[in-house]
Formats: sequence, C-alpha cells, structure tokens
Amino acid sequence: MVEKRRIAILAVRFGNGHWQAARVLKVALEEAYPGVQVEVINYLVFAGFLFDWLTRLAYHDLMIRIPWLYRRFFAYTNRLRPDSFFQRIINACGRRGFLRYLRRAEPVLLLSTFPVPAAVASHLKQDGLINCPLVTVITDYTLHRQWLQPGTDLYIVATEALAEDMIRLGVPSSKVKAIGIPIDPRFGKHKGYAAGHLLPGLSPPEEKLPLVLVINGATSFGGELHRICRLLADFPLPLTGVVLGVRHPRLRLTLRRAVRKRRNRVFILGYSSQVPEFMGASACLISKAGGMTVSESLAAEVPMIIYRPLPCQEEENRDFLVQAGAALAPVSIEELAEDLKRLLTDPDLRARMQKAASRLKKPDAARTAALLLEPYLNIFPAYEKPRLRGDGCHRRFPVR
Repeated sequence: MVEKRRIAILAVRFGNGHWQAARVLKVALEEAYPGVQVEVINYLVFAGFLFDWLTRLAYHDLMIRIPWLYRRFFAYTNRLRPDSFFQRIINACGRRGFLRYLRRAEPVLLLSTFPVPAAVASHLKQDGLINCPLVTVITDYTLHRQWLQPGTDLYIVATEALAEDMIRLGVPSSKVKAIGIPIDPRFGKHKGYAAGHLLPGLSPPEEKLPLVLVINGATSFGGELHRICRLLADFPLPLTGVVLGVRHPRLRLTLRRAVRKRRNRVFILGYSSQVPEFMGASACLISKAGGMTVSESLAAEVPMIIYRPLPCQEEENRDFLVQAGAALAPVSIEELAEDLKRLLTDPDLRARMQKAASRLKKPDAARTAALLLEPYLNIFPAYEKPRLRGDGCHRRFPVR
C-alpha cells in the first residue's frame, strides 16, 4: 500500500496571523493535491515550557506592555549574525523534539509561517540532518532578517518591493516569489453584502446605513476599545457599528451596556466565522495592522483606518499601506473621529482608497502558493521517503 506524502506546516498559536496563514495553506494544499496529507503543527510543542514562556514574553508581553524594550529586541534580532551566540540559541530551540518528529512523520516538504521554526529547520539542513525542501511564508509587508535563513529553498512574500529588498540582501531571485500572503479566498467575494443578513433585527432604514467594522486585537487598541465603541455610538453621522473579536464575555457585556440606547446601534460580538461577509458589507474598517487583517481588507477593497498598531512589524505594515493610499492612520481618538467622518462623507476619498487596495490585493495567494509548491512534492516519489539522519547515524545529506 502506497503511503500518502506528508507536508508539515510549522506555525505558532500566539499571534493569530501565523496560525491562520498555516490553516489557509492547509486547505489550499489539500484541495490542490488530494493525495497529500497536510499537518499544521504548533512548533512550541517541541520547544518546551521555557521557550514557550520566553517567546510569549518577547512577542506578546514586551510588545504590549513595554513597547520601547520590544523595539530594542526587534532591532537587535534584525542584525544578528548567523554565527552569533543568540542566533545559535534560536537555532537550538526545539531542535531535538523537532528532529524526533521528522524521523517519525517523514514529511516530503516543510512550510513555516513563523521565523523560529524556519531558522531551526534551516540549521538542521545545514548540518545535514534533513534533506527535505523548506519553504518560508512571510506574513508581513516588511522584512525582518530573522525570516532569512540559508537553508531555505523558497520564500513566499507579500509584494514585489519586499522581494526586491530580499534580493538586495543576497537572496537569489529564483528563491523569492511575490504572490501575496495566503488568506481565505472568501475575502473579496462578498462585495456589497447586505448587513441585514448578518445582523438580525436591523430595521429597513438601518440596513441602508453605512456599516463601520471594528476588528479588535490583543491590546484592545491600547485599552481604548471602550472609547472607540462610544465614538461609534455617539457619532454625529448615522451609521451601524460592528465590533468583532471581543473574546471575554465580561468585556462584551460591559461594552454592550456602554453603547445601549445611544444615537447609533453598535453590535459587540466575539469570534465570528463571517468576517469576509462583514468586510464585504462595510463602508470602512478600523483595526490594527496585522499582516493577515491587512491582506483580507485589501482583498475586500474596504478602506482601512489603522489605529494603535503594535510596535515594529505592524507599524511598518501601517506605513506601507498609508504610502500606498490604502489606509489612514490617526494617532488619537479625535483624529480617528475626523478620519471616519472624512471616509463617510467623501466618496472620492473612498474610491481612491478602494482603487489603491485593488492594486495591492492578492485574494488567490493561497491557491497560487499551493500550485507553486508542486515541484517540491515531486522530489520524492510517493513510495520513497525523504532520508533523515538520526543522532546515531553518520551519513549526512547536502543542503539544497
């Protein structure tokens, strides 16, 4: 009996964009290649509790609570030399557990949507311990050098500008494909979606009002989510507000009480599987600037107001969108109110922003990525497994 070829997608559960990109890729690969088994793995299971804690500290607690310290950490890791002590620590994170998994699962292809597993896999290839292809999917619109690892066979990136930056840093052009960040293909297919189908109870006049969508993040806009909800509820122009991603039931209850019986109706919701439909029905989106949310809003061609982005990566994503004309970036709640008023009253501004989004959008990136990976799936026939070197084996394999 011929075994299915296996693809392993390496991601992390915190920072939802990395995990979401991995899940989208899994669906696209399974649709493109029915005979392939795709597994999405939380890489932190290999690294243990200490690394999990340290990574969350660096990428979550520092980013949110001590942003100035996170900026220093971001800059430091961006200029690490491959032979530096700290880079060697990164390359060792979860290495033993990961290698045990590879010996057991024997995937024909590795994909990574997070820098750390890409670095570890690259180091294993350089040491001759594995010889399966490694593909890295960069989930931001700007570059951090931790993504660049010498054992990588292919980089999938968001834009041609990002690809050119990588080529200037020495990455061969043949190893970089600017096809976009993989997103759910439903985004962009629901333009003009009716709000009444999403929000039962809206009256016919309310269904005609502009829908302002807010997607909440881990920081709740630096603690200003309550002010944003009140802003929508008391906004002088008639609108309907929808706030998605308010995970904690107690916070949802508090916000619902705060906007009850105000000028405009504001719906406070938790997780929703209908984000593509909500974007398709929206006049504008208020959010931070995570790579996935940005890509989804571009695909939906919804004008974006970026407010309180997380430091470094999201700030650079914001700058990219503002320069391209696809987003506004207020720095205070007062400026947010002014920009929202401009968007709702100026059809020319909305049209320009939608046109900019249309130039940047790549809604089919997941399917394009899946088709792009076909040559790597054919390196090893279905009956032949990729060779792995265990701790007691003396044979090594060349780095691709």
